[in-house]
Amino acid sequence: MSKATDELIARLSADVPKVAPGAVARRLALGLGLGGVVSTALMLVWLGPRPDLAQALSTPMFWMKFGYAAITGLILAALLGRLARPGARAGVLAGLAAAPFAVVAAMALARFALAPPQAQHDLLMGHTSMICPWRIATIGLPLLAGAVWAVRGLAPTRLVLAGLVAGGCAGAVGAAVYGFACDETSAPFLAIWYTLGMALVAALGAAAGTRLLRWR
Repeated sequence: MSKATDELIARLSADVPKVAPGAVARRLALGLGLGGVVSTALMLVWLGPRPDLAQALSTPMFWMKFGYAAITGLILAALLGRLARPGARAGVLAGLAAAPFAVVAAMALARFALAPPQAQHDLLMGHTSMICPWRIATIGLPLLAGAVWAVRGLAPTRLVLAGLVAGGCAGAVGAAVYGFACDETSAPFLAIWYTLGMALVAALGAAAGTRLLRWR
């Protein structure tokens, strides 16, 4: 970052009024919470919960799927709270955000390598690979709207990065919500298609960041 940019950020930051402790977290929680309610309602009306949900809740793979998406969303929400402040840097949270994917990718590689060749295609593609990312992206849109509303009312200066993280957070929480309707549980499937669904919302957030996150 250039010296001129640093000086501009410093001047802008000096004009930002003091906010109460926890105000950023509360605003993000409100935006994501309202978005989550709408996303959950959308999932229930559009797809409905999977028929065997009660049985699935007792399986470790269901909770691995939910944990992957939910933990990613929580880390990105914390990172978004940092980026909502002027001149903030991502710091260690940026690396930490990759940790859930690294774990799932390692599980996927191990599961794929140990599977017989005739089962590998099904592990990768499941039966919903062509619709899964788009469903996650659609369910994540209300969450993205909530995240954008929250950050727009704060003071981000790295707009594209903030938009990317807002979209990634929305996509991850949307994937957690979608998991209650989806019966796919193989690690290779999750590593590819769930991650792609999250990435679609992240890309949308990054593309919209410059225009929608500009603070007033």
